[in-house]
Order: sequence, then C-alpha cells, then structure tokens
Amino acid sequence: MLSPSTVSSFSLNTKDAESAKTTGSPESLSPDEAAEDYEAHLPFKIPGAVVLSAPSISALQETANEVYLQLNSDTSYSNQFIIVSNLSQQVQELIGEDRNPLKGVPYRLTLDTQRQRAVIRIKPSGAHERVTQSFSLELAEKLLDMGICSRAYTMNAATRYRGTSCEKEADQSLTPSRDAFTDKEWPSLVIETGLSESEAQLRADSHWWFSNSDYRVNMVILFHIRRSPERRVTVKLYSLRPTTRRVTRGLQAEAQRILLSNPTLSQTSSPIVLRHSAVHEIVVTSRDVQNAPLELDFESVMRRQPAPNTREKNIIFTAEDLAECCNHVFLEA
Repeated sequence: MLSPSTVSSFSLNTKDAESAKTTGSPESLSPDEAAEDYEAHLPFKIPGAVVLSAPSISALQETANEVYLQLNSDTSYSNQFIIVSNLSQQVQELIGEDRNPLKGVPYRLTLDTQRQRAVIRIKPSGAHERVTQSFSLELAEKLLDMGICSRAYTMNAATRYRGTSCEKEADQSLTPSRDAFTDKEWPSLVIETGLSESEAQLRADSHWWFSNSDYRVNMVILFHIRRSPERRVTVKLYSLRPTTRRVTRGLQAEAQRILLSNPTLSQTSSPIVLRHSAVHEIVVTSRDVQNAPLELDFESVMRRQPAPNTREKNIIFTAEDLAECCNHVFLEA
C-alpha cells in the first residue's frame, strides 16, 4: 500500500515508467494568477501527485489501481492525481476512449494531445461520487418543481470539452437543451468534487472552465471533502461578474471582444472585464451547515430569464438540502 511518504517510489519498479516523484507544497492561486495562466493549465506541481513519464498502459493501470486502493483504505492519504508526460499515441487513444481502460478505476481526464501529457484525477469510491449525484438529483427535482422537465436540459457527466490547449472532463455539468445540439456547446453549470487537499487544483480547474469556454460556462460549484481529522464538506460557488479592475494578460482578449461587441461599454472611463470569484462558501459538518442557503441564478443556469407567471425563479438549496446531499460523507466508516 502507498503512503504519502512512499508515493515517490512505488512505481519505480515498472520498467516503462522513467520517473515517478512527488511534488512540493501547496501554493495559493489568486484569480488573477489563474486567469493569466489558463493556457498553460496542465500543472506539473500538484502537491503529492504521482508523476510518470512515458508509461505503458499496463504501468498506468497499475499506478491508478494503487492510488485508488490507497485513497479508499487510508483516510490520511489524499493524493488524487497522476501526472503523465511523454504519452505515446497508443496510450493517449486508450485513456481518451469512452470505455474505461484503467481496470475500472474511476477517473476524470485532462488531456493535452499536442504536448503529449495528461492529468488523471482518481475518484475515490463512495461519498465522493454520491455527493455529486445527490446534488445533481436535487437540482433536477428543484427544476421540476418549477415546471422544467428533464427535456429542457441535459446532465453531461463525464463529457469531454476541448479548450484552448487541452481537453477536460467535469464530474457533472448541465447544458440547456436548446444549446445541447450546438456543435461544441459548453455547459452553463459545472460541478466538481474532490478531496480538500486538492482544493488549489480544483480552484485552478474552475478558472479553466470559464476561460476556455470563452465565458460560456457561467457557474462552477466545487465540493471539497475533508476526511480527517474531522469530516466536513466545503461548498464553493464560483460565478462570473463584471468589474472595472485592470485588464490582466489572460483576460485581455475577452475584454476587447466585449468592448467591440458593445460600443456603449467603450465609452466608460475604465474597461469592463469579466471576472470570476468565489461568491459564496458554505461549510457542512455532521452537526450543522454554515452560511446556507446556496442560491443559483436561474438565468445563469438555464441561459434565459424566468418565464413570467410561472414558478421559475432562482434555485435555492437550503441548509437541509445541503446536509442531505453531503450526508454520505458522514455515514462512511
């Protein structure tokens, strides 16, 4: 079994892997820094990540299985990531297939075919997946209560989207149906769930969804699960908002596009820039829920305004709703 201190050596016996190592300590990533660096999104300094170079598919399968087993047997082990460089064309094609080539180990993929590299996020079994599913089902029920049936949108699960420099999968996402058949249409809402130790990378992921979708993704909801010493779930809502702060390198092109498309904006004294930030943070423990409710803007989710004289309105998750969605975390042994 792996431990945080032995992650660096377990795969060195695999002849196809040229290197495997752990990386340094977490670094804080500001919205400005993430926005400026989104084109170089694929990270090679994720804290604790296993790093492989030129592995065969069998070596990658073995590594994924070891990480998965450790995640599910040791709550003190928190690494979810395998960073792979020098990927052969064959391995790229295998891990990019719809069917799972990693011996059934659940994962989400970020793939850069041009640079022959990938980030594989291993999904722990149990609560991790059930939190995503419970929240998605509750969202569907709330939409149905407003008279919006499932035909009005699609839940996309592990659909892969091609960004500026790489392809990426979310744990779950929602696309209004009128957009679903548009070529390469992006979801309006993305949901990601990970261990709390992966928070910095998940936060960087949220910026990727905004920037690489040309700001067609309106909201990203992150669930951070902490398993020790005390279990809790932190829910963070990221959404777009306009500001008048300086134009950063990563957002300059987007700001220019907005200004050109709307002449009235160019008459203001400061340029308008679309920015994304955590507008709401909620903490769920076995005892209480802090800072509830969670409110999702209807127009941001459905890409239209609520219809008049209907039950359509902003989507509210109460403290009770969120406690129910996260309940699996506290029931696990």
